Amino acid sequence: MKQQGKLGIREYVSIAILMVGAKATEDTPIQLYSKVQNASWMIPILSAGLFFIPLFLLLKTLTLYEDKDLFTVIQKLLGKYLGFVVCLLIFLISSYAISFDTRSYANIIRTFYFTTTPNLIIYAFLMAVCAYGAKKGIQHIGSVAYLIVYLVVFSLWFALVLSTQESTMQAIFPIWGPGKLEILKQSSQKVTLFADFFLFTMFIPFLTSIKVFKKGTWLAFVYASIQISAAILIYICMFDVSIGGIGYPYHTAIRFISIGSFLPNVEIIFFITWLLSAFIRFTAFLYLNTLMFGHLFKIKDFDYLIPSLATIYLLIGSIPEAAVNVSTELKALSLTIAGPTFAAISLILWLAALFKGEFKREKNRNSM
Repeated sequence: MKQQGKLGIREYVSIAILMVGAKATEDTPIQLYSKVQNASWMIPILSAGLFFIPLFLLLKTLTLYEDKDLFTVIQKLLGKYLGFVVCLLIFLISSYAISFDTRSYANIIRTFYFTTTPNLIIYAFLMAVCAYGAKKGIQHIGSVAYLIVYLVVFSLWFALVLSTQESTMQAIFPIWGPGKLEILKQSSQKVTLFADFFLFTMFIPFLTSIKVFKKGTWLAFVYASIQISAAILIYICMFDVSIGGIGYPYHTAIRFISIGSFLPNVEIIFFITWLLSAFIRFTAFLYLNTLMFGHLFKIKDFDYLIPSLATIYLLIGSIPEAAVNVSTELKALSLTIAGPTFAAISLILWLAALFKGEFKREKNRNSM
């Protein structure tokens, strides 16, 4: 692997916001709405609260190993063989997610913007651009992310503000939807919304310090949870019960909004910024997965594997023939499994470090 520069907090937070915050603009809001209807806007906030505990314990554990990434710490605490199995499980879950997340984005592009272009062509172009970007390395990804993050965030919030013109607050009632118990149940199952923060711990060696990583993680974590929740709330107020029949509410919403009578069709502006964020999201995701693969199989120059993994993910994502299968079945499975699995691994690592006396030894070193 070519020597990579270090990421600062600005670049890391930009990557995190673009990767996690983008879930407000795809089919995730519909996945949540299908379970708890008009109370779905609460799920991101409650899920963030539930995922805070395992994430906090994970960061506390990783602090014991200043410059080590997640996979290195797992193998140190769980041993060579069990550690390999756990790392492989994480890689497989992440690979499953990127395969069908990228396919979902290809479906969005074809459905709303390039209706006559074959889906495979759009999908292949998306993966080719992401593979090219990932080959440039994490420092370049972080720099580009920082350049566009303000534009993307402003564009999203501007679109949401414009959407309130067609909204009614009455749509959020009854405010508890199907009931408080169902909301709590779905919140615990949908912690996958923030599972990316678990995977971001692979970036620790590429950041200037563990303190920068922790601070950046919490900043992005809080912001992303607010952004996703606010977006879903506005979608509900805009579409009311009809949102249940809309596959991609953000892209439907930007077709309704206008900037005065002189500029009625502005969706192309929002589409361009959304597309830029999509490229950064999956470029970083692809680089992250290749980094994990290289660590698993002791491949030092793992960046040469990026085109091969991108092709494999393209083939896997192309298997479902219908777009509805990706949204309602395959992505829904990922949304239910990944978060609780990563949360459980975080707790296991913390307990392993505790029973091995790692925290006590760290405390003794600090007191000397």
